[in-house]
Amino acid sequence: MNSTTLIIITLFCVFPLVLGELRLGFYSLSCPRAEAIVRDVVQRRFNTDKSITAALLRMHFHDCFVRGCDASLLLDPTENRTSEKDAGLNQSVRGFDIIDEAKSALEQACPSTVSCADIISLATRDAVALAGGPSYNVGTGRRDGLVSDPREVKLPLPSMSVFEALHFFTARGFTLFEMVTLVGGGHSLGSTHCSNFRSRLSSFRGSLDPTMDPNMDAELGKVCGSAKQPATSDPSVYLDQITPLAFDNRFFNQILAKRGILNLDQQLALDPLSSHMVSGFAADGESLLQSFASAMIKMSSINVTLGNEGEIRRNCRAITILIIITFCCVFPLVFANLRLGFYGVSCPKAEAIVRDVVQRHFNKDRSITAALLRMHFHDCFVRGCDASLLIDPTRNRSSEKDAVPNRTVRGYDIIDDAKSILERACPETVSCADIISLATRDAVALAGGPSYNVPTGRRDGLVSNPREVRLPSPTLSVSEAMQSFGAKGFSLMEMVTLVGGGHSVGVAHCSMFRERLSSFRGGSVDPTMDPNLDARLVELCGSSNRPATNDPTVFLDLNTPFAFDNRFYNQILERRGILHFDQQLAMDESSRDMVSRFATDGDILFQNFANAMIKLSAVNVWLDNEGEIRRNCRAFN
Repeated sequence: MNSTTLIIITLFCVFPLVLGELRLGFYSLSCPRAEAIVRDVVQRRFNTDKSITAALLRMHFHDCFVRGCDASLLLDPTENRTSEKDAGLNQSVRGFDIIDEAKSALEQACPSTVSCADIISLATRDAVALAGGPSYNVGTGRRDGLVSDPREVKLPLPSMSVFEALHFFTARGFTLFEMVTLVGGGHSLGSTHCSNFRSRLSSFRGSLDPTMDPNMDAELGKVCGSAKQPATSDPSVYLDQITPLAFDNRFFNQILAKRGILNLDQQLALDPLSSHMVSGFAADGESLLQSFASAMIKMSSINVTLGNEGEIRRNCRAITILIIITFCCVFPLVFANLRLGFYGVSCPKAEAIVRDVVQRHFNKDRSITAALLRMHFHDCFVRGCDASLLIDPTRNRSSEKDAVPNRTVRGYDIIDDAKSILERACPETVSCADIISLATRDAVALAGGPSYNVPTGRRDGLVSNPREVRLPSPTLSVSEAMQSFGAKGFSLMEMVTLVGGGHSVGVAHCSMFRERLSSFRGGSVDPTMDPNLDARLVELCGSSNRPATNDPTVFLDLNTPFAFDNRFYNQILERRGILHFDQQLAMDESSRDMVSRFATDGDILFQNFANAMIKLSAVNVWLDNEGEIRRNCRAFN
C-alpha cells in the first residue's frame, strides 16, 4: 500500500463525518479548474520564493485555530472595524498576496464560486508538496466567515510547555501525537524572530540554558545580540538549521540534539509525554509524512462553515455581504454576544435540521413564510426574542397566546417539529428562540426573499404574560406606529422595511380593515382606497348590515401573495393597500419616498430587509446563563 492510499483511508476512519460535510472534487462541476488554478499560482510563487510554504502553513494554522477554517484571518481592518490581522500574534503573518492572486484568477474563471477558506487549504496543501512534503487530498466546500475579531485570537505561544500547548490543541480535537506532528512538521520549514526565544540565550539571561546546545547558544547570540545591546530590527532565524526550505524529519533530529530554538520545540524532545514521538519521527521520515498529511486534513476541517452559512467572498480581504457590515456598525454589542455558528460544536447539524423541517412544511403550504414572520415579530416585540409566545396557557396560568393579537398566530407545529428532531439529535442544546429566528430566515429565503445569516445563542425566556402584549395596530398612523418601533430601537426606514416586506406575503382578516370599506362607512368610498379594490373587498367582507360570517382573510399583496418581492410597495402607491397603516406608509410625507424607492429597486429592499430582520432577531435576547433551554417549546422546564 502506498502512503497516499494510507492517508485517505486514515481520514475516513478517524473523522468520516467531517469528510461527509466537505467533499473531494466539490468544484468539479461549478469550477472544474479550481484546484489547478490554485496550484499554478502556488507553483509560480514557489519558484521565486521557497519560503512561502512556511508562510502558508502559518496562515492556515492561525486561521483555523481561532474561529475555524473560515478565512476570517484574511479580512482587512477598516476605520470602523478591527480584524484578526490586528492581533499581535498575526502581525507578522504573510502570504496574503498569494491568496489574493489565486482569488483573482478564480473570480475571472468562476465568479463568486470558490471560497477564500478553500483557497487557503488548497494553497497550503500544494506548497507542502512542493517543499518535499506529503501529497494529500483536501475536501472542499468551505464557506467564508463573516466575523473577524482580534479579541478571539488565542494561540499557543512558543514559550509554553508541552502540557500548556496541549490544552489549545485538545480544545480543537487534536491528540498529543497530532500536536507533535503539526508543530514539528510545520517548524521544519519555519523561521522565528529573536524576540520569541532570546530569553533562552546566555547573553540575555546571564547563564547558559541547560536545555540548549552551547554552540547554538553562541551562534544565536551573534544574531540576536545581548540584553545590553540587542540586535536592531528583531532578526529572524530558521527553526531547522540544516534544511530550512525542505519538508523532512531533520527538525526532529535537531531538537533531540538540544538544538531546538523555541522553548516549546525543545520541550517536545525533553518531555516524557512526547519525547518518544519525537524519536519515532526522527528515525522514520515516512511515518512523519503520513501522520502530517492526516493531521493537516483534520486541521483543515476545524469548525468549517458549510451549506448556506457564511458567504463566498469576491475579495478575500473584505466581507461581501452588506448586511453584516451594517449589522456590526449598528449594534455591535448584540453581535458580540450572539454568534454565527454558535452550535458548530454542540449541535453541528442544528441549522440544517431546522432548514429541512421548514422546507418540508413549505413544500405543502407556502403560506408558512407569512406565519413565521408574524410569529417572529409578535414574539420579539413583547419581551424580546425569547420564545415567550410559544408557551401554552394552563388552567392556573395564562400566556401570551391568550392576548387578542396572538389568537390568530400560527406555525407552532413547525417549531414543535424542528424541536422534536433537535432534541433527539442534541438534547437540551438548541433554544426555541433560536429555532424561531432560524425557521423564519429559512422561510423567507424559500419565498424568494433574501438569504441572510442569523447569529445564534439565544436562551428561552421564563415569563409569558398576556398583559405585556402591546403591538402596533393596523389602524395606526405612521407616527403612532413609529412610537412602538422606535421604543425597540428601530428607525423609520427599518419600520417601512419590516412592515412592507412582511406584508408582501401576509394576510389580514376583514375585521382589520372593514371600517375602510364603503359598505361599512355609509356608502362613501375611502378616498385613500382605489374604488375597484373597495368593490372587490365589499364582496368578500359584506356590509355593516350583513357582515360576512367567520371573518374571511385576504392577501395583503394581491399580485404575488406567496412571493417575497417589492410588488406590495407598488400596490400601496396605487392606493391598493388593504390595511389603513399600509396605505398610510405610501401617503405620509415621512415615509412616502422610502416606499417609492423600494417599489423601484427590489435589491435595496432585500438588503434592508435582511439587515432589519437580523436586528429584529436580536431584540432583548437572553444569553449565556440567563433563562433556559426548553425541552418542549410550549412549556417551561
